[in-house]
Formats: sequence, structure tokens, C-alpha cells
Amino acid sequence: MIALCVFLAWASAFWAHEHLQPRTSKLFPLTTVSKRLYQCVRACAPVLALLLCLYRDFEEGVLYWLGLGAVAGLAVSLLMAALKHKQSGRL
Repeated sequence: MIALCVFLAWASAFWAHEHLQPRTSKLFPLTTVSKRLYQCVRACAPVLALLLCLYRDFEEGVLYWLGLGAVAGLAVSLLMAALKHKQSGRL
């Protein structure tokens, strides 16, 4: 269960990071409140994930944190690539 929460925290951080990029904001415009919320999520989610991983064991926790971060980054990048391709096809 902790692994799923860590994965979701990392995925939300990467999702927020991608939405804050200038090239993405052209396809998916954001309001000022949304930008601030995404900035907060981008900063807090990896810290929350690290705290969850370090809860049981320090050495394994760091490895889980790094590994799940890599998997979440790949998953979000593939999802965003598919969404951008679908969105740019409509324009």
C-alpha cells in the first residue's frame, strides 16, 4: 500500500511539473490558481513520498523512492505524450 501511495505522489509531482512547462501550457492553459497549486504539488509530493518510504527502513526506503520515482516518471511521460499527440491532432 505504501508503494502505491509513493507511486501516486511521484506521478502527481511529474504531472504537475509537466503542466508547468511553457510548451505544455500552450496545449493545456492554466489559471493563476492552478499554477500555484501545481507548484505546491511539485514541491511537496516528492518529500511526502520520501517520508513514506523512510517510514519502515532507511536503506530500502531510499531505493524504493528512487525506483518508484523512475517508474512514475516514465508512466507520466508516456501518458503526456499520448495526450499531447491526441490534442495536437485536433488543432
